[in-house]
Amino acid sequence: AHSRAHNAKWLTWFTDQIAALGNAGLRAVPSRANFVLVLFEGQLTAEHAYHGLMEQGFIVRWLPGQGLPHGLRITIGTEEETRGVADTLRQLAEAAR
Repeated sequence: AHSRAHNAKWLTWFTDQIAALGNAGLRAVPSRANFVLVLFEGQLTAEHAYHGLMEQGFIVRWLPGQGLPHGLRITIGTEEETRGVADTLRQLAEAAR
């Protein structure tokens, strides 16, 4: 029950953060799982975001092998991890403009 509540809270928070980056071309596919599929449809590419997140210590899954070279699968982690991923994506999106 604790894990479900944590995931529900931070999944909603994280998808709201991605929605706020919509003008930068980021979009979260609705999810009920413990991860979010984020699509990159602007200047910031999924590949660049993947490398930028990895450099900051965030392990995400880039999906070119699954036919989604413009997508990252991002798991909901701890509050600190989830906030860190959102902050890093925001910085990367701003730098790509």
